[in-house]
Amino acid sequence: MLSYWPLITGMAMDKEHRQIRRKTLRESFVAFRSVATRRDLLALAAALLCVVLAALLAALAPVALKILIDRLGDEEQGAFGAELYLPALAVLGLYVGALGLGRLTGEGRTFLFGAADQSISRRLSRKMLAHVLALPMGYHLRQTTGATLQILENGLQGYRLLLQHSLFTLLPGVIEIAVIAVILAGFFDPVFLAVFAVCILAYGIVFTHGARRVLAASRNVSAARIGANAGLADNLLNVEAIKAYTGEPLVTGRHDQRLAGVQRAWRGFYRARLLNGVLVALIFSGGLGVTLWLALSQVQAGAMSVGDFVLVNAYMIQLVQPLERLGFGIRDIGQGVAFVERLLDLLGEDTERGNSSGRDGASVVREEALSVRFEAVSFSYDGMRKVLDGVSFDIAPGTSTALAGPSGGGKSSILRLLMRFHEPDAGQILLNGVPLADYPLDELRRMIAVIPQDTTLFNETLAFNIAFPAGEEAVDEVEWAARMARLDTLAGRLPDGYDTLVGERGLHLSGGEKQRVAIARALLRRPGLLLADEATSALDTRTEAGIAANLAGAAAGVTSIVVAHRLSTIAGADQILVLEDGRIVERGRHEALLAAGDVYAEMWRGREKHERKSQ
Repeated sequence: MLSYWPLITGMAMDKEHRQIRRKTLRESFVAFRSVATRRDLLALAAALLCVVLAALLAALAPVALKILIDRLGDEEQGAFGAELYLPALAVLGLYVGALGLGRLTGEGRTFLFGAADQSISRRLSRKMLAHVLALPMGYHLRQTTGATLQILENGLQGYRLLLQHSLFTLLPGVIEIAVIAVILAGFFDPVFLAVFAVCILAYGIVFTHGARRVLAASRNVSAARIGANAGLADNLLNVEAIKAYTGEPLVTGRHDQRLAGVQRAWRGFYRARLLNGVLVALIFSGGLGVTLWLALSQVQAGAMSVGDFVLVNAYMIQLVQPLERLGFGIRDIGQGVAFVERLLDLLGEDTERGNSSGRDGASVVREEALSVRFEAVSFSYDGMRKVLDGVSFDIAPGTSTALAGPSGGGKSSILRLLMRFHEPDAGQILLNGVPLADYPLDELRRMIAVIPQDTTLFNETLAFNIAFPAGEEAVDEVEWAARMARLDTLAGRLPDGYDTLVGERGLHLSGGEKQRVAIARALLRRPGLLLADEATSALDTRTEAGIAANLAGAAAGVTSIVVAHRLSTIAGADQILVLEDGRIVERGRHEALLAAGDVYAEMWRGREKHERKSQ
């Protein structure tokens, strides 16, 4: 459907730009074809048929008008004879019918294209979300949420521009111009065809040069919008800190600066469009003036009829419409290419390494307790400072292991590596004696439950957040998990109980309540390996003790790894690993580590001093 694109744009664009654009268009078509169903393609084909019919009718309708005018001119003094009236009336019917049918086919095209466009947009949006969710954590750490959302929005807009103009602007424009050229060549003096050809050439030069300027301006607009929306999303996510520190003037001022950049980018875009439009208007006026002067001369000389004059005038006026559509289509395709480029870059990002088993992600499966083994594992974020340096340890199935040590020692990184949010730089990790990389990612993550330190929730019901991703149907299971996490009292106070919406990121709940939701969700999963990163840090001492007892009961027979700064919560662990600067400096049970009098014992004494001061 894009085969005629290089013929139109190839004149004035340098080789590098043409190659980039062809590559973008080719990849866009592949992505489009991957989500379009047979029904979508049939709807587009029917819409395309409407486009072709409308273009033919638009090009041929002036011929009927010419015949009608010539018939009327042949009747002296405007008197109608029966032999003239009926044919004239028939020609009038053809003219009006052609115009009316052209409008009807246009409406049909809009309906068919709209149905296909919404269907394709839905599937493309789902594909984009699935791809973004499949990207490794490294991508999400370096790319802001607002920027990703704007890339997706721009990409969808770009796809619509490419699809709509490729099918429904360029093709009918080419058809109309071809039909007009054939009629002019067959019925009129070659000079009119020459003027017609010169106008087409001039339009082509103006539009192709303009397309390159608009493409560059559109890239600037896309980049500026992505940056502005990334900043806006960041501000909204930090609204509590902004209010607490009365940072509204600074935040709004910085956002205004970003919006000023967007405004400058759009000004450049509209400047490019304005120059393009002015040149088009000059070409139109010049071409129309020359054509009418030639036609008037030939009418006065008797070489052309009044109907011929009207037809030439109609075609020169009509000529600008398909040419402008071609030019504007080329220009908007340039804008679409600029918007789609960033989306294609996003879709080109490598997803997480690992196979998918294809099982339903919502299923809850009871796994056997897992053994864990780290063999000389080293890890760093993006090649920067080493977070783990040759770490080795073993965890027996069904036992509890605690990770302790100063901040920055690598404790949380161990949990992230077990979830395969990142890959180790060296060494390997094994579950039940099998290398982590040999597990399909979805299977691996179903065997593990995580209680994160920073809990963010969906803007859904309390039951949905507890049951995620199993759904809210398992009411008994949800209530059991809520009791274990001491959430049942909270649910009883909420206006709609477990059906109460918790707000965006769980803003209607306190930090401790959100953490208890995370604990309930992990317990409901019934995992083979439980990972807890400061799972009770937001809870008061009494609640922490009760939940810790419930966790121990629910996790009986489950392998668990717990990160905690409150050493009292890990004193009963089967094994404590003390990490410092990415290395394990001590390991053993609580009593043995205290007796050793080293790093752990010093941390324990510091805890006791802090508690005495706080009393």
